[in-house]
Amino acid sequence: MAQHEQREVFSGGHHRPDARRSLPVPPGGPPRRRRGSRSFLYFATAGTLLVVGSSAGAIVLSGSGTTHNARTAAANGRAVVPAAADTYVVREMPGTAFGDAPKITASAWPGWHTEAYVAFDVPRGTPAVASARVEMTFDRLENRPRRVELRSLPGAWTESGTSWANRPVAGPVVATAPANSGKVSFDVGELVTGPGHYAFAITGQGRRTAVSLRSREAGDGPRLVLRTRPGAPAPRPSRSPETSGTALPAPGAEPTWEAPQPVKTPRTSPGGGRTLCGLSLELKPGETFQKALSRMDAAYGGLETVRLFYQGVPPAWPGKPDTGKRPPIISFKLAPKDVLAGRYDQAMTRWFATAPRDRDLYWVFYHEPEDNIAAGEFTAADYRAAWRRLRSLADKAGNPRLHATLVLMGWSLDPLSKRDWRDYYPGRDVIQVLGWDVYNLGWKKGRYDDPATMYDRVVATSKGENLPFGIAETGSYLVAGDNGDKRAAWLRATNAYLAKRNALWVAYFDLDWSTGDFRLLDSQSRQAWSDFC
Repeated sequence: MAQHEQREVFSGGHHRPDARRSLPVPPGGPPRRRRGSRSFLYFATAGTLLVVGSSAGAIVLSGSGTTHNARTAAANGRAVVPAAADTYVVREMPGTAFGDAPKITASAWPGWHTEAYVAFDVPRGTPAVASARVEMTFDRLENRPRRVELRSLPGAWTESGTSWANRPVAGPVVATAPANSGKVSFDVGELVTGPGHYAFAITGQGRRTAVSLRSREAGDGPRLVLRTRPGAPAPRPSRSPETSGTALPAPGAEPTWEAPQPVKTPRTSPGGGRTLCGLSLELKPGETFQKALSRMDAAYGGLETVRLFYQGVPPAWPGKPDTGKRPPIISFKLAPKDVLAGRYDQAMTRWFATAPRDRDLYWVFYHEPEDNIAAGEFTAADYRAAWRRLRSLADKAGNPRLHATLVLMGWSLDPLSKRDWRDYYPGRDVIQVLGWDVYNLGWKKGRYDDPATMYDRVVATSKGENLPFGIAETGSYLVAGDNGDKRAAWLRATNAYLAKRNALWVAYFDLDWSTGDFRLLDSQSRQAWSDFC
């Protein structure tokens, strides 16, 4: 359901004309620009263990690698792989890359939010890996969380070209480690099993925390420490830059889930070329879902889609109301951590598998998560990762009419919200349709906002992602002094605007909500929506 009251409070905020000048000094100090010694890796001939060093001084091998140090390292079965790339991104500086900074940071702080990324390349010829750890050194100790998280990081990115605006989308947590010393070490033995490319995101647990780590430019950067079995055959590379170390589930997760691969199920284009009319279904006291649907159908001359809200796993098909052949928009809420733990794998797999195949079905996981994330109920990273897991379950059904639909507040696109909608976006490889909840915020000033003012950002953002879009919720109170004529004209203008821009559907929020009554009770407004239907 919409958080209208929250939106209205935010709409009175103050825009900062120069975000960089007004930013507070971030925990760990401002970004510094200098280059330190770079780690490098030399390989010995086949059968000799690889050893790494840095220009600051360590074991270095070249040629045949027949030194005493090399023989000792090989006997011990230990290899150290330095980071091939590391960087961090800053939400408050969305266009700036920090690939050459001497640190990488993961901060969750008022006015300063960062994510850190690191990648390792384990070369061909590496003996079989018995164990693996990612080790990093803290750059600063202030404001550290109790534990630091390591997450999978699918997708391509570069050290010098990655900023907040084009950052990759982090996956689920694959390891955690306490932050109670000068170093942090993660067990990644279940992920790193042989040659390949492995990429990870670093995040911290809790708000008002900062994880500041030395980067590879500082000379003591992230490293991947391997215990190998000398003499054991080197496994074939098992991962590529596209999979980035996500071929195995997170430790402790049920083995029924695998990270999604490129979708093999043929996908149909949603919609039939016409913008469909719909409503959020409201029940009167003692009324069943089916009776409510029949009542609303009669009131508006037949709805073409219906927005349904469920807490928990959605009920078995056809659902609480049987919507017939019309394509429904079905929202359900599950705790992201429970999704990532596999708690709902069986139930959601069954729900996707039994879904009809004769109509488009728009399924929405945890609509409008923005306020929940801001309140600390769950993290944006867990939300995105849960989306990815659910999409992998949906793909198992092989149903091309199932469309993963992300529904966010249109308010999150307004600069006054101080939000970045991509925080909640799992990526185009997961989301197939963008849905938006957009309300008339001009009612306080006694007006109905122009459709372009309300929806231009929605249309531009959806077009920029090359994804179809729909309006999952929209509405307006009846403003003071209006008998319904003005709202009816606004509804007609809104629907014409959205139809011209090929919205899949527009669902009016026809409910008496806690913040006010959005219902179309006057005959003029009701007729306008009936004409649309």
